[in-house]
Amino acid sequence: MSDRAIPNQVLLDFSDRKLLSPVPKNLYESAKAYFSNRELDLLQTAYNVAFEAHKDQFRKEGSAYITHPVEVASILIELNLDIETVCAGLMHDVLEDSFIKKSYLEKLFGKDVVAIVDGVSNLNKLDFNSIEDRNANNLQKMALAMSKDIRVIIVKLCDRLHNMRTIEFLPREKQIRKSIETLELYGPIAIRIGMQNIRVELEDLAFRCIHPMRARMLESAVKQTVGGRKKIISKLRKQFKYHLKNNDINATVKGRQKSLSSIYAKIKNKKKPFSEILDVYAFRVIVNSVDDVYRALGIIHNIHKPIGNRFKDYIAIPKTNGYQALHTSLIALDGVPIEVQIQTMSMELIAQNGIAAHWSYKTKDAVNSDLIGAKKWIEGFSDLEKASVDSHEFVEAIKTDLVYDEVYVFTPAGKIVNLKSGSTPIDFAYELHTELGNKAVACKVNRKYAPLNIRLENGQSIEIIASDKQEVSPDWLNFVVTSKARSSIRLALRNQKISQSRKAGKLMLESELKRGGVSLDEYRGSRMSRILEMIGVKSLNELLTDLGSGKKTGALVAERFFSGLKIRKNKNPKLKAMVLSDHQIEGVSVIYAKCCMPIHGDPITAHSDTDRGIVIHHARCRQVAPHRSHNISSRYFPAMWGSDSKELHYKGHVKIHAEDRPGILADIASVFTKSNLNIVNIQSRDIDAMIIEFVVEVEVLNTDSLNKLMVKLRSLRYVTSCSRIVNDTKTKNEKTNFYK
Repeated sequence: MSDRAIPNQVLLDFSDRKLLSPVPKNLYESAKAYFSNRELDLLQTAYNVAFEAHKDQFRKEGSAYITHPVEVASILIELNLDIETVCAGLMHDVLEDSFIKKSYLEKLFGKDVVAIVDGVSNLNKLDFNSIEDRNANNLQKMALAMSKDIRVIIVKLCDRLHNMRTIEFLPREKQIRKSIETLELYGPIAIRIGMQNIRVELEDLAFRCIHPMRARMLESAVKQTVGGRKKIISKLRKQFKYHLKNNDINATVKGRQKSLSSIYAKIKNKKKPFSEILDVYAFRVIVNSVDDVYRALGIIHNIHKPIGNRFKDYIAIPKTNGYQALHTSLIALDGVPIEVQIQTMSMELIAQNGIAAHWSYKTKDAVNSDLIGAKKWIEGFSDLEKASVDSHEFVEAIKTDLVYDEVYVFTPAGKIVNLKSGSTPIDFAYELHTELGNKAVACKVNRKYAPLNIRLENGQSIEIIASDKQEVSPDWLNFVVTSKARSSIRLALRNQKISQSRKAGKLMLESELKRGGVSLDEYRGSRMSRILEMIGVKSLNELLTDLGSGKKTGALVAERFFSGLKIRKNKNPKLKAMVLSDHQIEGVSVIYAKCCMPIHGDPITAHSDTDRGIVIHHARCRQVAPHRSHNISSRYFPAMWGSDSKELHYKGHVKIHAEDRPGILADIASVFTKSNLNIVNIQSRDIDAMIIEFVVEVEVLNTDSLNKLMVKLRSLRYVTSCSRIVNDTKTKNEKTNFYK
């Protein structure tokens, strides 16, 4: 964000209309039909801020940048969103590359508008194809902001929709990336919150961008099919209206052609040619009441024969995004299959606009009750955040819950519970209440005892039997499928583990202190605070947990308790030339440095680390060299491999350059398999148009087995070079990733 001062005209009194940039006529006219004069004044203020923020900016096609937020605001007005959301839509980009400050916006529009704008700005920073910590953290923040105000994602969906409408002006590579992102993230989010109209257009635009030729061919085929059935479609519409009117049902009959993306998905999923995908056209019948919906169904079934197993009642059991309707398929005139959806007007509104209908429908209470599922999913982000180990787990949980088939079951009291298909009684228990899940010991399915890992089916009645003595089992993670169950189980296991680790850590520290002739009780008040500060922990409980979980070493922590900042020098001269025989040396743990990955047979150097114990480095490691050159040897000393260390497995990195051709990765992997070596991880990147580089992390017994592996790899026809990586470019505390 620029530090330059806000121009005077932005700081003007916005009630002085002579000094304002007028709102574009098309936006003003659509807003005038919906907002009060006071709200129109606020819209004018928002437009002026956006105009000033973007007045020197242009879009890829050459138009003034302000045209984009104006289009976003127009879409929001079409959805009948409130004035706060429309203003946020106008200003959704002003916090990026602009002089506008959040504090300034808050003075003009209040905290709610700023929270929406800030939430959308955070979304704009994300790369959803990346799993970097920064992006995962941003997505986590966005989801939490969304849980507080769903309008964040509504504005973002409208922003993405306009960008997809003008995507042809972007470079082809970026078009593909944005379209894939739209299909994998924004389309599913739109489904999840019930915004069907936005979802259909987003997916169609993305499909046309990724597969332009297939889209043109499919569009031509659909037009030909629908065109050939125009008379049938017209006759059916008149027929439905006539019979419904004769039965005193006031109905609107609408016809709709199914979207290209949904037809293409059906072709792919069912593996059928287009000629066999017959239901490319559907009717929607809109009536006044739920009673009329079911009456209309009976009348329509009397006109044309229904197709068996194609009837679905989403009114009795709504979808989790609030969608309600009766679905039926008929064999109509000339044997043409036709899909019919029957809804009330409020159901249609929710079907099209989803959770956005909350702001637009006159009888909000009815709409709110229908949208409970979508709201519950969004509000669940805050619970998920508390239970997630890290931001990556949080992100994966969100992605897992975006799109799935549903199964509905009943509580003993008859309440309907919608779950992800494949759910178990444990998933069911956590859906009802976290503590019920944590204490579940058994279950009954249709009043009969059943295993806790049984897959639930539609219509079953589930009863959970709980006990206060029960503890969460890690085995549950092997069969639960909902993100709420998985995150709740992980949190419970973590709390159980923390309690156990704390007890073990206390015993460990007391034992080490006892060897020195002191007691833990002797360290109280400021004395304990100073020691905890030196060790780098906030509390004694944190220290005990770290000790019990192996994050810190008892012997070395005890040294801090004994002598303050300085660790006592080991009086045993043999330590200078010790032999590594196992993973313990005089009560101190031994670990192998991740920066250089020493393998049995390498020349090695040992480093005494306060927190981790003895760290073994390759003698030529870049982290050892500076200390050797400056003669700082009190914590660095030579070491040798002991006989027992031959029994261990070590991790090493191998860099392979090969010609980029089909099957090359399989050829390389087969060498590892035939050598009985386990591949831990593979990363790759293109060196140029012809050569690809692989970095393989592999488990080996010693340098001899690694050298033999590299000889075999070099013998492959298309491998141009193969070498071992001793040091990467990261610091000792960073996770190795060669291509970030």
